Amino acid sequence: MIPSKTVFIPFFFCIIALCGSFLSTPAFASESEKGQTDAFAKDGVNLQLVTGSLFSSHIFANGVKVTNAWQTDLRLGWIFTKPLLNESLFRGNFQAIFEIANAWIYKGPGNYYGGITALLRYNFVQPGAKLIPYAQIGAGVIYNDAYKDETQNAIGQAFEFTPQAGIGLHYLLKENWSIDFEGVYHHISNAGLARRNVGLNSFGGLIGVTYFFDQTRK
Repeated sequence: MIPSKTVFIPFFFCIIALCGSFLSTPAFASESEKGQTDAFAKDGVNLQLVTGSLFSSHIFANGVKVTNAWQTDLRLGWIFTKPLLNESLFRGNFQAIFEIANAWIYKGPGNYYGGITALLRYNFVQPGAKLIPYAQIGAGVIYNDAYKDETQNAIGQAFEFTPQAGIGLHYLLKENWSIDFEGVYHHISNAGLARRNVGLNSFGGLIGVTYFFDQTRK
């Protein structure tokens, strides 16, 4: 079963507040490095590759088998707003992301899942910052082979839905590159379309890199 909106909406706003609190550190807004955040201008496009491990949890779903996976995501992002909330700790902009996800299940039922996801991300961007926190939420669909294992009741069919949320941090190395760190919550279930639908809830950490395509200087 998919957790209700009463779970996801407070969770998303909590992670936004957590990311925004990081910006109170003076090191996030060094004017001497102004220009490094041009990658986050409106209509900016970037390509992100992240990888890491997800660990299953009994939150929202008791009695499921332990299912841990190593997941790799390729994401194409487009920043579609100008900076919002200027002169505040929550200054930033929104980004739409298309993701291709693939995972190897190294513990638990099945061997593989993979699919596509649409994400909405908010980047917390201060002028001249080298550290850019972000918060995101989204949903997608995956194909998996874990449903073939009849001894588990979490995943009931080949195609399942994946609502998810996370917080992350870009560390800008140069104008076009960053190292990224991310914590995620990932849910898999089929919304009651199959007999087995207890659902799988996982938490994990990802690390990766982002390439920011050149933007016209203003």
